[in-house]
Amino acid sequence: MKILAWDEKRGVMKLRVENQDDLWLLYNIIDEGDIVYAKTSREIKVGERSARKPMILGIRVKKLEFQPFTERLRINGIIIEEPEKYEERGFRGSHHTINLDIGKEIVIIKENWSKQTIKRINEACKKTKMKTMILSIDDEEVAVAILRDYGVEILFEMALRLPGKREAQRREQKMMKKLSEIANKIKELVKQTSIETLVISGPSYMREKIAERIKKIFASEKLKPRIYEENTSNGGVRGIYETLRREAIMKALSEYGIIEEAKLISELLELLIKNEGKVAFGIDEIEKMAKMGAIEKLYVIDEILHSYGEIRLKIEKIMREVEAKRGKIKIFSSIHEPGKQLKSLGGMAAILRYKLKNLS
Repeated sequence: MKILAWDEKRGVMKLRVENQDDLWLLYNIIDEGDIVYAKTSREIKVGERSARKPMILGIRVKKLEFQPFTERLRINGIIIEEPEKYEERGFRGSHHTINLDIGKEIVIIKENWSKQTIKRINEACKKTKMKTMILSIDDEEVAVAILRDYGVEILFEMALRLPGKREAQRREQKMMKKLSEIANKIKELVKQTSIETLVISGPSYMREKIAERIKKIFASEKLKPRIYEENTSNGGVRGIYETLRREAIMKALSEYGIIEEAKLISELLELLIKNEGKVAFGIDEIEKMAKMGAIEKLYVIDEILHSYGEIRLKIEKIMREVEAKRGKIKIFSSIHEPGKQLKSLGGMAAILRYKLKNLS
């Protein structure tokens, strides 16, 4: 993401979307009632024919739709401003949906920009994250995924269906054929997605065999991914998630939101077991702790930020309290496992600066 202009007094920010993670971020920071301007198209009747004409429209946001692992954010709202030459068409006051894609520019106008929102945008602008793919394989299955800030996008998974170990020769022949197919598929995917880092995981034998083939296939290529290997007990999709829990890989991929969230939720669950008094749950309890300045870290699931009415207002007030008292806030994606764990705990949790039992 890139900030193209920022007028703090008027609450106006112009941004350019550079990747899917930016779309996800905008989905979480644009609120109902905000005003956005972006290039779009609208059907215009000329004589007896109709045609879609490109134009920049301003809309007051009613709702947003984002399908994970797609390259489009849909922003639905009421038109408040159209180009001067179309004013007589009567667009103003009607519904319109802006489809925001990668590479597009958007102007966002908010009455109140929270410190947390500005911080998240600035962090997104600073990130120079490597594009990372994970391949996990054992003797039964293989899966390949791309890492996103908000989750793991599975590109493909396949059962290997190798002959039994008693048919050693047939098994070896088929395995080598499958490994060649997978290696060629990886080469194709790396080029399509401009992958810079490839993590290969799985039990030793299969992992080593596929890594050997992939390294060989990229040997003569000028642009090749940096390759990491990690031993895991599983292959396939289970192996991918197991890989993400490994410390060496977590360090290598530490800039990804999904990795950070996994570490933070582990810390929370460990405190819950060993030091329960330092963890708070539930909006009412967390609100009380926020007012007292007791919250060191606040975890909020993104789904809550898309709620409306009193609950949303209460959560925003809590977040402002935590920010004002120098607490840290982390918004979790509801798509992958750490977010689901937080959701099972009520969607909000706080790590306190001191034990709850010491409060009065």
